[in-house]
Parts: sequence; C-alpha cells; structure tokens
Amino acid sequence: MTNSRKLEIFRQAMQWVLIIGFIGLLWIPTLDSFFDLDQAPVPNENRAPAKYPSFNSSLDGIRNYFSGLESYFNDHFGFRKQLIRWNHRWKHTFFNQSSPSVVITGRDGWLYYSGERMIENYRGMSKFEPKELQEWKSLLESRRDWLAKRGIRYLFVIPPNKDSIYPEYLPDWITKVHPATKLDQFVAYMKTNSTVEVLDLRPVLLDAKTNCPVYLVTDTHWNFYGGFVAHQELIRTLSRQMPGLKPLSIDLFEKKLHDEKGGDLTRLLGSDQNMVETNCPSLAPRPPLKSINSTIDLNLIPGRKWSKLTEPAITINPDAKGKVIIFRDSFSGTWVPFLGYYFNKVVYLWTYQWDPAFIEQEKPDLVIDEILERFLYKENPGKTRALEALK
Repeated sequence: MTNSRKLEIFRQAMQWVLIIGFIGLLWIPTLDSFFDLDQAPVPNENRAPAKYPSFNSSLDGIRNYFSGLESYFNDHFGFRKQLIRWNHRWKHTFFNQSSPSVVITGRDGWLYYSGERMIENYRGMSKFEPKELQEWKSLLESRRDWLAKRGIRYLFVIPPNKDSIYPEYLPDWITKVHPATKLDQFVAYMKTNSTVEVLDLRPVLLDAKTNCPVYLVTDTHWNFYGGFVAHQELIRTLSRQMPGLKPLSIDLFEKKLHDEKGGDLTRLLGSDQNMVETNCPSLAPRPPLKSINSTIDLNLIPGRKWSKLTEPAITINPDAKGKVIIFRDSFSGTWVPFLGYYFNKVVYLWTYQWDPAFIEQEKPDLVIDEILERFLYKENPGKTRALEALK
C-alpha cells in the first residue's frame, strides 16, 4: 500500500472520528435529560427553575406556552449545572471575575454575596419607605404584646451582613454614597418610635474582630467565634429581662484553628473543590463543661414540611430551666452549641413566620426573632402580620 493511500485512509478515519464526535456532543445533553448524567450541585441562582408550561388553546395561551417552553429549556438543558460551574470557575480563576449579581471578589481573596441589592444597600443608596418602617413597627409590637399577654418575653435580633463588618476588603469601586444604611435607619426608627427591644450585633462584632476573625473569608456567614461573641451579647441583652442570665466566658472553651473546604460563596463560583477556608476557629467545651447536642424533629409541627438543612432543631439541658423558641435563618446555627447551656429546652425553627398555635402549645418563657440584615430588607412585614393574625 502506497504512502498516499495510507494518508487517504487516515484522513477518512479522522473525518469519521470528527463526525461521530460531533454527533456525540450533540446527543450528550439529550442523554443527560433522559439519564440524569450531570451530578454537579444545583447552582444557587436565588430563584426557582422554570416549570414545564401548561397548554391553553387560546391565542395568548399558545404564545405563553411557547414562551414557557423556551424558559423551561433554558433552565433544564443537558449538563447545564456543570457548564455553569465551569463558567464561574474559569472566570474567577483566569480573569479574576465573579459571576455578576452573585459573588464579588474583594481584596486578599475575600468573597462577598452580591445578590439582593447588596451593593446599593452597602453604599447607602437604598432606604426604607415610611410605610415599610411603620409595618415593621406594627409587626414587632403586635408580636411583643401578644406574647406579653401570655407572660412570654420577646427579643428581635439582627446579625449583620459580612460587608457591614468587613468593608475594608471590598473592591475599591464599592464606595459609600451615603453613610447610613437601611439597618441604621431601621434601628434609629425603632429606638425613637417603639419600645420593642432590637439587638443590633454590629458594635460587638466590630469590636471582637480586632482579636480574632469573626466572619469566614469564602462564606456569607460568621464563623464559630463570631457566633459565640454574638451569643454573649444576646445573653447580656436578655439579662435585662431575665436577671439570672450571665454569658459564658470564652475561657470555658478551647479554641482550635483548622482548614476546611471553601464556603457557600465558593459553591456559587463552582470552585468549592479547589478553594479552602483557612484558620477556621472551633470552640470545644473544657471539662467539666459538657457539649450540648441537638436533635431533629420533623414532626414538631404536624403537617409542616421542612426542606433539607432547615429541619427543626431542639436542645435539652436537664440542668437548666426555662424554654425558648427561636424563629431564625442560617445565622443562628452557630448558637445551637451555646444557648442550650442557659435553658432547659431551646427550639430552633427555620422560618420568619410565626405559628401562634405552636407557641401556645409549647408555652415558652422567651421567643427570639433572628433575621439576617439582608433578609430584613426584603421581608414583607405587612403580609406577615396579616398571615399571623395574632389576637
């Protein structure tokens, strides 16, 4: 066989390889749709993916159906999850760019969550409307008064956003336009117009960060030391209503530093497998102090469905007295190992909306509302008050 003949066979073989490979690439997304081959985590886009549209034979119905089909395909095409992760990772790795409206890369590798108008809020460009402030006041006063009729104490607590405590690591282009934020506005309004006690945790965390980092570099949350400092201030504040309380000393715990996988912001970037959170503090009780462990009770409120990681948590301490219910978000998760030292029973419910029947059934001594700063900005207190209908 001549060399020219061999070369021709090789060219034809390569053409078939390219054709088969091209056809295979075209079919890979379809195979994923049928066999669920893409095992990458679902990207956090702060919205639910589009659902398959329903068909209506009217003119508007047909138009909406085909528009819905496009939205459904855009959210569900094969290997979309992995492609989004690669896109975020490559932009961050090679171009030091973050996914717009999701994560901002600051100085020294610090990551910040940029959704929910974080930039406008930090810069002081967003303000509460007078009606919104009045609705928050009405909601919190109605809760406080409803509890007071039943002999139950109340406290409203706001953990701050990461950018409120570590603005020095934000990119240079994120500057203040007005010094006061919506949280400043809310705290000042409540102090002037209401007697509901509001715990703003910014001062104690700003002071504590001079001793040890209080937030995670690659995550939206505070670390365990930040949570511990916040819990101390919580107990100090509650001691005005419950004089027997006294915050535990940090000396009762052994602090260790360790490295762990990158936090929630690295997952948004698709880089959680190759980014590390270094020098994470952990706190373990020193003898004779014992650990406080929590249990999960999915049937705590009959008929209530809980998504993964938001299940009701309970701690029991037979050596303490009193019962507490905490309506909360993820930030109070670091309080679970600590608040159980002060109370016989603590119930953690991952929701902002109250269940009055459950409160009356439990008969707690104290109810705490914990809501992260950025969620305070987006919640609708007027709607929540109407749904709760406290009497």
